Amino acid sequence: MVGVPKAARGTIDLPLAKASGGAFGRESMVVDHATGDRAVTDYEILDQAGKRAAFLVLRPLTGRTHQLRVHCAALGTPILGDGKYGGDRAFIDAPGIARRLHLHAARLDLPHPVKGRLRLFAPPPPHFRATVAALGLEMPRDGQPQSR
Repeated sequence: MVGVPKAARGTIDLPLAKASGGAFGRESMVVDHATGDRAVTDYEILDQAGKRAAFLVLRPLTGRTHQLRVHCAALGTPILGDGKYGGDRAFIDAPGIARRLHLHAARLDLPHPVKGRLRLFAPPPPHFRATVAALGLEMPRDGQPQSR
């Protein structure tokens, strides 16, 4: 993400609702305390590049549309490359940093419909790994954020 949250870990509990008349007719979500549905995200900073950027693990506890993107922007630290919710502030113009969304589901852990759990893992895409390296951030050993 661009910037660094004030707290190293925390919970974002902000209700979300569809915005009326999004740009170019596209769906957009906003924090809306009056009519929004509850949305909760836990976060933790894994590494940071000064005050310029942070590598976060995000754990959505609810599943609202664009929840992680809106929550990070509401913290004042938009997800890198998320111009939709972070505007121009969501980009870092520097060598090795792609102007693409840097949001990656590295791990999913879901109840299996028949028995047990379904655990899925995916390595980050090349642009994500290149940006982590360009910012001097440390990728978790196996590319997977560790559960706490």
